[in-house]
Amino acid sequence: MMCKLKTILLRLPAPLIAGTLWFLSSQSTLPQPPGVLGWDKLQHLLAYGVLGLAIGLWISPGFWRSRSLLALLLTTLIGSAYGAIDEIHQYFVPGRHSNILDWVANTLGSFLGALAIMIVMKKSKPAETT
Repeated sequence: MMCKLKTILLRLPAPLIAGTLWFLSSQSTLPQPPGVLGWDKLQHLLAYGVLGLAIGLWISPGFWRSRSLLALLLTTLIGSAYGAIDEIHQYFVPGRHSNILDWVANTLGSFLGALAIMIVMKKSKPAETT
């Protein structure tokens, strides 16, 4: 029972984050601080970095340890695909635009989030069963 609850709690952030990103992308305008160079790309990088971390939690620690590069690739591809879909979605939102550089920032953020999970999983020891 506790294992199932732990799995649910670890997997819950990804759809919540994805839904929040979708909601924010649906807004015609978002508040922006004035004069911050590249702020938009940094926002994409950070948001998708968090999404990459959350997506990475769907993959078992054992898979991260044994097939880390494949797990990294899968997590990055899922985050990148979601970022592409989100950019297409923004194209149809009045007042918003779709930008390939935003998608690049989304993909890079997903990769960095996945990389962080990979590093943690590789350094952690497998749980002992009793």
